Amino acid sequence: MSKLLWIVSQGMIAVGVAIGSASFFGCASSTPPPERSTSEIKRDADLAFDRMKQEEREYRGEGGTPR
Repeated sequence: MSKLLWIVSQGMIAVGVAIGSASFFGCASSTPPPERSTSEIKRDADLAFDRMKQEEREYRGEGGTPR
């Protein structure tokens, strides 16, 4: 019985090491996203703000007055 527990514990350790190695090397090999310029960030923020304002207008109605 103790030999069975030893085998199971060694198997669990091996699986843990394999999963940890795979996740480490998987993340380490991926390339970081390209740097974005300030103008790109501003453009995206402006677009998101315009979408938010459009959704607000649609929610309140086209008249612009609160319900």
